[in-house]
Formats: sequence, structure tokens, C-alpha cells
Amino acid sequence: MFNFVDEIYGYKSNDDPKSTMLKALAGLSGKSARAKEIIDKVQQDQHVIDIVVGTSVGQDSAFRGAMGDEKNSKLIWDPTVQFPILVDPKEITTTRKFMGKDLVTKKTGATLSPLPPEIVLIHELGHAAQYMGELATYKNLFASGTTGIAAIEADNLNRNEWPICDDYGLAKRSSYLHYKGSNETAKWAIS
Repeated sequence: MFNFVDEIYGYKSNDDPKSTMLKALAGLSGKSARAKEIIDKVQQDQHVIDIVVGTSVGQDSAFRGAMGDEKNSKLIWDPTVQFPILVDPKEITTTRKFMGKDLVTKKTGATLSPLPPEIVLIHELGHAAQYMGELATYKNLFASGTTGIAAIEADNLNRNEWPICDDYGLAKRSSYLHYKGSNETAKWAIS
């Protein structure tokens, strides 16, 4: 169940967050059967998700399941921002002469292929579906730190983001951390 609020964690909603999000959800449901399944599951569940939809969110779109004494989960989303994923990583080898010797440099190169805002939204709603469908597993993985969060993200990519990207004809990142700005890709060559 969605509950649109004015502010979460200092992020503020735009003037009409509900209509903005409902328009995105209608588009997703019309293009992807998997997206429709996720949306239906999250909207029909009695668990409440407080939502901020606004440009103050920027690239920080996120879902956070209710933990401890919290009653509601939280979702923040910017409907104007594409998420900068990197696809087709390849090793690039260059050779140059230096003082009569060949110097070989190897690095990873990838192509920048931004995800549209609605795919960012359904990725976060995929987390909400994980939380609602497998609460104990989700909470245990989340509480276990980096390794558990990586497992949550890998599952969300496999079950949710990738099939929906296929429905949209979009390129897919091969790992959750394959986005511009992550520690894993900081030294990649981006085209």
C-alpha cells in the first residue's frame, strides 16, 4: 500500500507525487508482465510504504524495508533521473613505446547505457516485493551487511530488473555494481 509523504530523510516530494508515480506505474504495467506482477503485489499488500517522488532525490533512489520498531517501509524516487549503468565490460589492452620498450596497459572498458527513470522505480519496487514476499530472508540478509545486501541486489537483478529490461529492449548491467560512480567501476574507461 502506498502512502505519499512530503519528506523522507531530507528528500522532498514534488507537487503531485501520486499522479507522477501512477503514470510511471501504468506505463510499466503496459510494457512488462513482470513489472505488472511486482506493481500488483506491492499495491495489494497491506504493508505501508511511505513514498517521496521528487527531483531532490537525484540518483539516490532507494527502497528501505521497515526495520526494528518501524511500521512503514520507505521509498524515494526521482522521476527525472536516468541511472548510469555500464554494460558490455571488456578488457582493453594498449601498448606504447617508452624508452625503447613496450609498455602494456590493461584496463576494463564499458559502454554507458542509462536506465530510464521508470526502470529505476521498478528496481526499487522489486526490493519492496522481495521484502514483502520473503520478509525473514530479506531482513537477515540486510542485517548481515555487505555480503547479504549483495545477495539481495543479485536476486533483484535476476528476478526483476533484467526481465523488465528485456521487455523494454534495454541493455543490462552484468552486476549490481556496474554503474558509473561505484567503487568497482571507478577506473574503467567509459564510452
